[in-house]
Amino acid sequence: MPQFRVGIGVASGTRFGQIDTMDNLPRVQNHTINRSGGLAGRISALVRRQKGFFGFVVLPTFASAIYFIVFASPQYVSEAQFIVQGQHNQSSTMLAGLLEASGGASASEDTYAVQDYLTSRDAAELLLRTENLRAAYSNPVGDALARFPNFYSGHTFEHFYWYYRRHVIAELDTTTGVSTLRVRTFDPRDSQRIASALVAAAENLINKLNDRQRENTIAASTRELETSLQKLNAVNKKIDAYRDEIAMINPNLQSQPVLKDIASLQSTVIASRVQLAQLRKSTPHSPLIEVYRRRLNALEAEISHVETRITGSDTSFVPKISGYENLVFQRTLLEKEVAAADAGVATAKLQAARQLLYLNEISLPQSSRLPHLSKGDCGYRYRFCNNHGNLSYGDAAYQRCA
Repeated sequence: MPQFRVGIGVASGTRFGQIDTMDNLPRVQNHTINRSGGLAGRISALVRRQKGFFGFVVLPTFASAIYFIVFASPQYVSEAQFIVQGQHNQSSTMLAGLLEASGGASASEDTYAVQDYLTSRDAAELLLRTENLRAAYSNPVGDALARFPNFYSGHTFEHFYWYYRRHVIAELDTTTGVSTLRVRTFDPRDSQRIASALVAAAENLINKLNDRQRENTIAASTRELETSLQKLNAVNKKIDAYRDEIAMINPNLQSQPVLKDIASLQSTVIASRVQLAQLRKSTPHSPLIEVYRRRLNALEAEISHVETRITGSDTSFVPKISGYENLVFQRTLLEKEVAAADAGVATAKLQAARQLLYLNEISLPQSSRLPHLSKGDCGYRYRFCNNHGNLSYGDAAYQRCA
């Protein structure tokens, strides 16, 4: 009996064990299927709940990563550095001088003007006319998304200018005043050529600023000189008209002989009076006394007549001399004013020469031997991160690679 129970037990155990195992097999399979189905379900539910995030972040990020790593074309950067310098007016404030002495060179308004010009529409139009800029960016070497035009951009100049601002970068270090120009194309020679053309355009702009600065500096002094000359010419015309009116060239000089005649007559009168007095004392009844008396009367009458030419009426010399000397005094003042204005023009020209601006090139545009942006490199990772909002990671990745 024990053996039978054991056998039966074993048999029964084995049989029941087999039955138990076969009964549990569907449960294990169902549990595995439920686990796999649950994971997929949870993922599907997560996608359904976060469809906006996956549709606008994950999927574009994945597509961008595939593009930048596999399909994107290499691009080459040519870099140039320059600084705008010049001797400015010495009338600048003492505070500005102290700042320059303590903190180094600072960026001037002219530097900002050059900075803005390099990325302006005028610069883009100039390069389109002279350097065939559109052909450089429509190079078949570039991929369909990177070159211009592409399927998502227009063909107008405004669309090209937006594209130009992304590929031509001008940066300014306000502490040192050094400007950095970067041009990015699909060919290193095109990048160097366009960068050189932009630096030349910046030099032309500096020359125009110099010309305008000279004109502005000299214009005020020149206008003042012209005004003074006009006033002087007007006074000279008045003097000529006054001479015609009084029929004299210089009343002051022409009155001198009359004054000498009066002085001579007065001397004669004095001598005659002395002689008459002597006759009256020596020979009171001399017939010459009457002769000297009549002579004195004639001389005094002549003196009175001649004096009327000097004073006493509107036709005399005194009002003529006064009017003439007034005009001559005005002319003298205007001559001094003209001389001062002329000296001001000369000073303004020297000052304009001292205020000339110069564009000093620190580094010339070079032809890049290696692509700045190539498939899978740090530049593309930097662009990839920046295009999708992760700026801090992009900057960190770029600095680690640099």
